[in-house]
Amino acid sequence: MRRGLTTSLTILAVFLLLLLAGCYEPGGPVPEERYQPASRDWTTADVDAAVTMTMERIYSPVPTTNGTAPEECNYIHYLRFRPKGGSDKVSDADAVLVLQPGLMGGAGSLEPVSRMMVYMALKQRGKRLDVLVMDRRNNNLEDLTGMIAAQEAHDTQVAIDYYCNGAEIDGRKFAGFLTDADMSYMSEFGLELAMKDVYNVITTNVPDPAMRRQKLFVGGHSLGGPFTAFFAGWDFDGNPETLDDAGYMNCAGLIGLDTLLEPDIPFLKSTAQDALNVNPPTTGEEEYFNTVIKDIREGWLPRMIPANVTGPEVFAFIEVAAMEAAWHPDEESDLLDRVPYSLSLQLSLQALHSRSLENYLDQVPSIKDFRFTNEALLGVMADDNFNPMNPIQASMGFLNGGAVVQKEFPLPQDVAKLPELFIVKSTFNMEGQFIANDAGPSADELGTGPLYTWANFDEIGDSTDPNYMSTDGSVTYTTTTDEVSDMQDVARALYIGQTNAVEWYAPMRAMADMLLAVKDFGPKFGLNYLHADKVPEMPQVDFLTENGPMIGRTDDQPPEITIIKGYNHLDVLMAAANCPSRRPNEVINPVLDFIQANTK
Repeated sequence: MRRGLTTSLTILAVFLLLLLAGCYEPGGPVPEERYQPASRDWTTADVDAAVTMTMERIYSPVPTTNGTAPEECNYIHYLRFRPKGGSDKVSDADAVLVLQPGLMGGAGSLEPVSRMMVYMALKQRGKRLDVLVMDRRNNNLEDLTGMIAAQEAHDTQVAIDYYCNGAEIDGRKFAGFLTDADMSYMSEFGLELAMKDVYNVITTNVPDPAMRRQKLFVGGHSLGGPFTAFFAGWDFDGNPETLDDAGYMNCAGLIGLDTLLEPDIPFLKSTAQDALNVNPPTTGEEEYFNTVIKDIREGWLPRMIPANVTGPEVFAFIEVAAMEAAWHPDEESDLLDRVPYSLSLQLSLQALHSRSLENYLDQVPSIKDFRFTNEALLGVMADDNFNPMNPIQASMGFLNGGAVVQKEFPLPQDVAKLPELFIVKSTFNMEGQFIANDAGPSADELGTGPLYTWANFDEIGDSTDPNYMSTDGSVTYTTTTDEVSDMQDVARALYIGQTNAVEWYAPMRAMADMLLAVKDFGPKFGLNYLHADKVPEMPQVDFLTENGPMIGRTDDQPPEITIIKGYNHLDVLMAAANCPSRRPNEVINPVLDFIQANTK
């Protein structure tokens, strides 16, 4: 009887899959031809000739309360951007800016905006600006041997062989991606360590406190906003009566990039509360230590921020895809055929590239059935019109070369617009979501469709015709207002140098501390946020994006906050600056104005 039931269920499952497979209907509206790209005032090569990026480090051992971290974690790593030539000393610069990345972001995520600020300050204002971008301690856990070797060889197969096929590089073999159970010590990578690391970087590079108050600025993107506020209100010796070591006494101003310069940001707060199952307003001292910190240390609560079906393997794949997009932009991608298709990668791409629930379940067609150039493949993973994950959206352009239709997964767009689901938009922004829809003429001929290419941000319209439409005029896919970031700038930022743009392993402890540092018992656990009243008094400038995850926080803001139309969460870091005739970058010059006005 059991055998009969099993057979019946198998037949039913096959029938349903065949039924769903019949739902594949290729075709639909096709995007219009690309426009001529905008003229550029300078090139990437011009910036590289004038600006240098180096990885610096400072020795500072991490806590060993809950295990011993790898030796590399005992160093604070940060990227330094500065003009070439002149003094090597950070303190000799006309101004210094220390930046902190966002949630699950590495220092590389701020590479475009940092190098461009240094370049524009030098070339347009005659000022020497140094930008120091923090890499949190957990970034040191990443084995980037394969990525760095691939860059040097200009060949992604080097990385694929190292991470997937057991190849050795200089006698080193990849030991596998780390899991939560492998990292007991990460329970101590909290807010206190992050604050001390920023303080260590600024005091090491600019030893004179008076000079720090005159020309050193602290800022951040996303999670880096509340971290900046915590830094300004932090007391580094724990004694509120001695103010020389207070954060606000060690900088000249604060800068926020699609964030709020305050401890409480709704979408970050809800992320931590959901993962920790803790309610900060009622969490007392005993519960905080015994329930939250103790459970993180013992592994009952996650030490690493859960990334749903994604994880370090998927993040590594995106880095490799970015290399291909940068080095071979117009070639047809074979990456999905060369990378072993693990369950983690399959589930992530399946969730990302499904037109509907039916398509998600049957995967007919799957992303592997479409023909994409390398730029187009990266675009469907990271662009705001194809990737619904709001915190990792950039506005880089649009697909070209084949049918593109509206996407209704993971939420139908009409449902996503319901007022009751407004807060969901902070995580899943379904507005303007599309998907390629020609993998071949039928389900029996998949993989034979057109080659999808990528129309860059400045190739989807111009001042006389700002709408990027279908050839039949039935669909407006996007507009010039909503496309601001160069595909090549985004690709470069995702892999360039000795670090990267994404944290493979992000610590939950910092999120727990951030929720509870504002409580009276915080100092007992090293959370010395003792000068909260001084934070709003600091000179500050902040930017919020119209389409980013700070949804609902863009009305009636104070004058130091600027709302930028058309920008998404990553555009404040990635938006092009070298084609002002099309649209000036709306972050860099205002930041430079602020720095210049507040440098004493």
